[in-house]
Amino acid sequence: MAVATPLSTSGRFIVDANGKRVRLAGVNWYGASEDHGVPAGLDRVNRHALAQLIAAQGFNSVRLPFSVWMVENTHPVDGKYLTANPDLQGKNPLGVYDSCVNALTQQGLIVIPNCHMLDPGWCCDNNDRNGLWFNDDFPPAKFTDAWQTIAKRYGSNPLVAGMDIKNEPRPAKVHGKTLTPTWGDGGQADFAAMYTSVGNMIHQFNPNALIMCEGLKYAADLKGAAQHPVQLTKPNKVVYSMHDYASFSHDGQDQAAYNNQLHTNGGYLLDAGPHKTAPVWISEFGHVASNLTPQTTGWWAHIMTWLKDQDVDWCWWALNPTHGQSTIPFADPSKAQRAKQGDNEPFGLLTQDWSAVGFPAVMSMLKAIMPPSKGPGIGATPHP
Repeated sequence: MAVATPLSTSGRFIVDANGKRVRLAGVNWYGASEDHGVPAGLDRVNRHALAQLIAAQGFNSVRLPFSVWMVENTHPVDGKYLTANPDLQGKNPLGVYDSCVNALTQQGLIVIPNCHMLDPGWCCDNNDRNGLWFNDDFPPAKFTDAWQTIAKRYGSNPLVAGMDIKNEPRPAKVHGKTLTPTWGDGGQADFAAMYTSVGNMIHQFNPNALIMCEGLKYAADLKGAAQHPVQLTKPNKVVYSMHDYASFSHDGQDQAAYNNQLHTNGGYLLDAGPHKTAPVWISEFGHVASNLTPQTTGWWAHIMTWLKDQDVDWCWWALNPTHGQSTIPFADPSKAQRAKQGDNEPFGLLTQDWSAVGFPAVMSMLKAIMPPSKGPGIGATPHP
């Protein structure tokens, strides 16, 4: 179904140009933030066929990670990573990224660029020096320049409707000193201040974009937004973002304890009160045990219940059934390689050739939480 752009926020909901609720129900297509700066799978599937497949499953959005390195890199991509897309031969990484964005939006899909990394490589590791928006090799100005490039580049494409500013804030070593992310203290590593300045800058070039602001502690902690909400010059554009995986301190929890933890960490924003209520987007969740076999107990059951009951926006990690080449920046060389080109991704939704859904039981469960159950225009009786 076509989305009436631009998108904005109304209380805890994302709404379209007509004020009707839009529930983001998407997938992450990763690879462009990694070693070669290319979305994975372009050696196996044509991007247009892939976009059609994503839309056919009912998804309405795609989170598309990139790195600052990718935006800066002007060298042509090695053609062996593009064999299913021969018309992309000779393009640099940003040109390939453009073509993927265009293929997705031509299918009516919302695209949300996400600055996943500064350096190229796999995210995330405690020692990868990529937890902030700057490090020794990429000062803050390079991060801002990269976002200015993205904002300008897609400002005329209304379906590039959100900008996910920085992936999984976490401590990072800069000039030999470890800096820990903060929220609202005005310090060197204040993410709320960064989201505000970068969000306002993006709006100079793309005034309609939603600004996605991930929480601290690997996007698991938005408690700071209670006292220090991100307030942009342009109103009704802030969406907060959380990630959630089974490994995020959920061992042994029952549903009530799980619900309480997510509410405390960020879910409270859905009903926080005047000037603080905002949408919460679970922009990464996944990694179900046993190669995507749905579980009836534990974390999988808890998050699916919470997503359904709270009616929040979400984005599954990941679409990819195979990896591109990915290494962990600054890691011990013997431990740095996360994946080789073409390695199996056990948590990807698709078959190994990228041509079909590989886990229909999981896909069926995701489809069940795609339609919104509440919000402006939902359930209203149409006028005759």
